Amino acid sequence: MKISDEKMQKQVRIASKKLGVTENEIVKRAISSYLGNFEDLVNLQKELHTWDILSAKSMRKYNF
Repeated sequence: MKISDEKMQKQVRIASKKLGVTENEIVKRAISSYLGNFEDLVNLQKELHTWDILSAKSMRKYNF
């Protein structure tokens, strides 16, 4: 798989040789991992936002 950033392409090539898998597999797994981590981050942000709302409601209810 061709990557436009030459430094990143070199890193993929080195990892591919060290791990014994294709460059394409390295890139696919890296993207999959990144997207999974990003999805987890978005879910955490949503949960924290929900907690902020609930906390604000409780504070108003008990005059904090």
